[in-house]
Amino acid sequence: MKFNLAFLVSILLSILLGAVFVFSAYTKLYPIQSFEYTFIDIGVANWMTAPFIARGMIGLEFFCGILLILNFQLKRFTIPLVTSILVIFCVYLLLVIQVKGNQGNCGCFGEYFAMTPLQAIFKNIGLLIICLVIYLLTVPFKFPAVNYSGILCLTVGLVLPFILNRVDLENSKDLRPESVNYHLPLDILYQSKNPVNLPPKVELRHGKYIIAYLSLTCPHCRIAAQKIHVLHKVDPSIPFYLVFNGKRELYQPYIETYGLSDIPHQIFFGPEEYVKMSGTALPEILWVNNSIVEKKGSYMDLTQEEIKKWLSATDTTSKKP
Repeated sequence: MKFNLAFLVSILLSILLGAVFVFSAYTKLYPIQSFEYTFIDIGVANWMTAPFIARGMIGLEFFCGILLILNFQLKRFTIPLVTSILVIFCVYLLLVIQVKGNQGNCGCFGEYFAMTPLQAIFKNIGLLIICLVIYLLTVPFKFPAVNYSGILCLTVGLVLPFILNRVDLENSKDLRPESVNYHLPLDILYQSKNPVNLPPKVELRHGKYIIAYLSLTCPHCRIAAQKIHVLHKVDPSIPFYLVFNGKRELYQPYIETYGLSDIPHQIFFGPEEYVKMSGTALPEILWVNNSIVEKKGSYMDLTQEEIKKWLSATDTTSKKP
């Protein structure tokens, strides 16, 4: 009876742990950009390698999850592998804390559950304890037809993220040129009808700025905010300006989570005035030259190379106030 109970508990714990790994991997996929930017932010990847590193890490999680659910050679292979990966994740999180501090969302469960790096470390310690229990309770047992399935599981796990969310190296082409070269009514920011809206501390109506209109509750805006943070950290000379819309109580946590305090920004109240500038689709990121919108696109269009090229281009735009 004691043997059977231990046997049953080890199987159930292994399946439970495997489900956590699969869920963790899946939540990182949509949206995956937030996970990608973390590697760039801490300096272990660049814009070209981050999509592949992120998907490789997610694939490794899928692989471990599948092995755990199948109870594949737990004592001999799977538990030592999972333990090693959890330790590596802990080291990675310690690096994040060293570089960024214990703030923001570590991305362990994507945008589904926000966790600080320190919370994630404690979570991983809990999973390591479960690994130890499984290892101690495990008896030699394998599900039928999985004796030689390790390579298949590895292949499926590593390939799955690239299939479910493929790497798109051509994503900068969508700049929607048909809706540009118009005057952006930036006077609204300086002469708002709402008295709580303070004017910008910089003069946006003259010169080149990349102005991002972001909602404090929009998941895609969070990804845009994180990418802008990374770009600003790599090159603080890029003239970003952020205009937020949303509840006041969400503003300060948002700024702290995504490290935006050193980027010029403001929170703007009043949906009618806001929409006159941003349009109805958020996030809206506008490349503005002397109040003329020369380009507009999503956060995927933002690359350091393209921004620098645009900033250094000869100014042929007539200066409008």
